Amino acid sequence: MRRGPFARMRQARADERELGTGLWRRDHDRFVRALDRCWQVLQEAEARSELDADELNGVVHAANVLSDALPEVRALCVRMQAACPATEDHRIPPAAAETHRELSRAAHELAATAQAVAMFRLRQTGSDSVGRHAERTLDHVRRAQEAAPA
Repeated sequence: MRRGPFARMRQARADERELGTGLWRRDHDRFVRALDRCWQVLQEAEARSELDADELNGVVHAANVLSDALPEVRALCVRMQAACPATEDHRIPPAAAETHRELSRAAHELAATAQAVAMFRLRQTGSDSVGRHAERTLDHVRRAQEAAPA
């Protein structure tokens, strides 16, 4: 469902207030874009009936689990913005370097999950590849949470 212009403006203001405009906003937005891409590929597969019901359910389940991680990523980014605010010179605070690295890896792995879904849709790989990438994404999110300063 696409939101209207006023809802998008309110969300943008909330994002800027909670996440800032620097490092933590970029980490959050990168994860969101990769998740959106994953769902776009799934919707294409569903619209073209390229996967049977069992295959589609399995891949949708993986995407749902990844979607459930988004509030955790957002909460972590908000917490990190409060604890280690991003500077205008885009330097990564030393205390937050590992958290940023793991969030970047999570977003990268999520983008790889979307690519695996596309390859599965084209029958170039199996669904186990999608699952492996999804598990790695969740592992990176977990490690980012563990690395975050208290």
